[in-house]
Amino acid sequence: MSAPPAVLSISYGGNEWEMPPEVVDGFNVEASKLCAAGVSIVVSSGDDGVAGAEARDQPIFCDYTPQFPAGSPWVTVVGATQGAEAAGGGGGGGGGNRRPEVACSASTGGAITSGGGFGNLMRPAWQADAAAAYFAQLNASGIPAPKTGYSSGRGYPDVSLAGFNYAMTDGGSWYNVSGTSASTPVFAGLIAAINAERRAAGKQNVGFMNTRLYALGMAPQGNGSGVFHDITKGNNRCTANASVCCEEGFQAAAGWDPVTGWGTIDYVKFAAALL
Repeated sequence: MSAPPAVLSISYGGNEWEMPPEVVDGFNVEASKLCAAGVSIVVSSGDDGVAGAEARDQPIFCDYTPQFPAGSPWVTVVGATQGAEAAGGGGGGGGGNRRPEVACSASTGGAITSGGGFGNLMRPAWQADAAAAYFAQLNASGIPAPKTGYSSGRGYPDVSLAGFNYAMTDGGSWYNVSGTSASTPVFAGLIAAINAERRAAGKQNVGFMNTRLYALGMAPQGNGSGVFHDITKGNNRCTANASVCCEEGFQAAAGWDPVTGWGTIDYVKFAAALL
């Protein structure tokens, strides 16, 4: 296309090990071209923690199972939180009666568990300091590290957004649905809104944003009261529906973590930073 959409949202994926190398390589090549052309690609982190959907009802499949395209360095991966959807809640910068926002997990009634972990592709330079800081926290707290060699690749998610209890209508009936398949397109919509503000100011689209996201997160004003609402509670050990909870998994922590990334965003501050 001569004028592709400025934001692409992908709410599906699969086990990275099941993807033929030519599919992974082909996706990354084309994604890098789109990024160079100013297109933002956002991808869901998955709904079954670190184990993946195969572990639902089958504990034998508990393992660290990277997902793709979440493991691609050319996409921005979005996880899910819960708590902000409750009465009196709100995202970053919300009201005074905020309910604590935690990583979305089936073990805490979130219906799904936000996917996260590390892919097999090389860790990008823009993520190196954030990942090192996370593992330094694990070492200091005495939490066991994952199996040898697993955590050296591209970590995900990069950010999160509310992913629990979205109201959806289908055939005239209303349902509550949950998932990173909800948080991801909402984040894509926010990027589209920022693009509109940038174009109104005579600027180009946001495009590839990960380098900027991690620079913001590592800056003193990035987490907490700044651009991101840091999520420090919850883990991603369970599959969706809490049918299986594995020993494998990660704990949310201060700063970036492979459960909720940098956390959720304060849209006003986030938009200002990307403008």
